[in-house]
Amino acid sequence: MRFLERHWFDVGGVLGIALAIWLIVAGSGMPTLTLLLWLSLLSLFAHQVEEWRWPGWFPGMLNVVLFRSGDPWRFPLNVRSGLVVNVVVGWFAYLLAALLAERALWLALATILVSLGNCVLHLGVIPIRGRMPYNPGMVTSLVFFLPLVVWFAIVAIPHMTVTEIVVGVILGLVLNVGGVIGIIRVLEDKDAPPFEDRQVVPALKHARGPMSGA
Repeated sequence: MRFLERHWFDVGGVLGIALAIWLIVAGSGMPTLTLLLWLSLLSLFAHQVEEWRWPGWFPGMLNVVLFRSGDPWRFPLNVRSGLVVNVVVGWFAYLLAALLAERALWLALATILVSLGNCVLHLGVIPIRGRMPYNPGMVTSLVFFLPLVVWFAIVAIPHMTVTEIVVGVILGLVLNVGGVIGIIRVLEDKDAPPFEDRQVVPALKHARGPMSGA
């Protein structure tokens, strides 16, 4: 468990490389929606690497900018809640959406809304609230998540029933709010193991000036 708490995003990076190779080999034979959803999972792996490994200071940034934490090394987001949010919720939902594809369009929509939520956070909320021109997760949100959101809106939503859209939107809201903020709050622990300095200190340096008057 300790290894996963510290290296789940590295494991995700390796899985992402394997997935990319598989899609290069087999992707051309997949239905459009199936390919889109596998690319969505690949984009999630890439996004998490940017957030947590390189440059990797998303944990500190989230605690400082969004939560105004006095101890961004462990509160409220910590190594344990990071694992649960990203692996248990994120990997499982995106993988299941790719496996089921058109058989569960409501789930596909829900995961796409999680990607959209990341776009809103990294491209809007953090730059405005933290006055930061860059934050870890911004590049992959712009380059991967956003185009996939638009692509899904074009190829999938016109073929969805009202019920599928309603269920997908509701589940998307649950995943975005309960599956992220809710889990962070439930698992918050001021005595949790701290993040590595590389995951926090750069966030303090970037945020200190703009937020000094907050």
